[in-house]
Amino acid sequence: MSKTRQMLELSSPTIKTSHEHFMGLVQQCNYCQGNGWFWGLDECHESVKIPCPICGGTGKVIPEITVEWKQI
Repeated sequence: MSKTRQMLELSSPTIKTSHEHFMGLVQQCNYCQGNGWFWGLDECHESVKIPCPICGGTGKVIPEITVEWKQI
């Protein structure tokens, strides 16, 4: 199966800034394998779908990257 990869190439800013913010492409949640839920049991021991704690039940996630530039 093919995979899509994104790479972020960093270079020091050319304007006066100390922070940069980037958003990546939407990806499938690997924690729930894109289902968005897991099977669980309720109080009566009935099977129920429990939303994934990582994607919140959507099956998708998006990377958010913040870069902080510091003096050395």
